[in-house]
Amino acid sequence: MAESSVARAEHPVAKKGFIGKTLDLIFKVIGLLLFSALMSIIIEWIGMVFFYPEQGYTGYEHAEEMMRKEISYLGSSLDGDSLNGEAVQAASGKVTDVVNFLFIDSGIVDMLTSAKTPDANDGKFVRLVKGLIAEYYNYFMAAIYILIMFLIRLSILVLSIPAFLLFGLVGVSDGLMQRDLRRWCGGNESGYIYHWAKRFAMPVLIMAWVIYLAIPNSIHPNFIITPFAVLFGLVLMVMTSKFKKYL
Repeated sequence: MAESSVARAEHPVAKKGFIGKTLDLIFKVIGLLLFSALMSIIIEWIGMVFFYPEQGYTGYEHAEEMMRKEISYLGSSLDGDSLNGEAVQAASGKVTDVVNFLFIDSGIVDMLTSAKTPDANDGKFVRLVKGLIAEYYNYFMAAIYILIMFLIRLSILVLSIPAFLLFGLVGVSDGLMQRDLRRWCGGNESGYIYHWAKRFAMPVLIMAWVIYLAIPNSIHPNFIITPFAVLFGLVLMVMTSKFKKYL
């Protein structure tokens, strides 16, 4: 035990620099997005097997319907936002370009559609692959629609970043005011509450993204983004209000 402590003291763990922390953050964000996309597809497939047929959906109709609703939400944001209309329009155009590149221009949709009809000249392996595609065609198409919906929701979340910043700024401002009142009025400090709130700041942001990206039904983004933005501001308010009185 003593030898391991001495070894750690002689060879301290090198701290990551700015570039290392930035790359680490980028990879974490990419991993979070991939995890959310995979969870969305898996949840949709489970619903196609167990739940959606009882609701009258056949094939990939549920995924297609959700995608159309998400498009309407993005379109309503474009019509109702005079300040950020250009940003919403630009995001909508980028989503359209990415969708066309990934699924239309790449030929994936055409390949899946053509694979449903076997050709007499196909070899044994090709017929086997086409048979599998034909059998699970609805699941492949549902995955495509879910990925399109995922991109739309991702663009909406990116557009919602100013809302989180605004609520965060309000929370910090109110928290600093409460800190000054506590400082001049002789209030007690609570390092426990400060560290508790600090640990919750980042999870609130992550939960907002994961829940909205992976939720299996269409829901207006305001019902997800607004509560979590308010909660984020509240956490920052508590954190700054309990920050130590003297630096």
